Amino acid sequence: MTLKLIQIKAAASAKAMTAQLQTTFLKALGDPLSNDTVRTVVVENLLLLIEGLPRVDPIVKELNALVDSQKIDNDQKANVSMALALVIRLKGEKITGSMSETIC
Repeated sequence: MTLKLIQIKAAASAKAMTAQLQTTFLKALGDPLSNDTVRTVVVENLLLLIEGLPRVDPIVKELNALVDSQKIDNDQKANVSMALALVIRLKGEKITGSMSETIC
């Protein structure tokens, strides 16, 4: 919740933390101990984060790798797939040609 408020209220200041936030959110999605509620909040935060990003290829690549991974269970894969679909919906035009081939 706090990270979401930081992104909303202090968006300009939060830009300096983009890489760290991205890492934090993606690790939380892939954490085997996270529950559905945590993953839902993470997806919301991730979507806020990508709104200001010019390139989302690294995020798409990591989400795609998580879906293919054997390290997470089916519930987590569903959350990660939802996150991937929402990222593509929001920023599909920003995904490079080689990355879009990887997804399909």
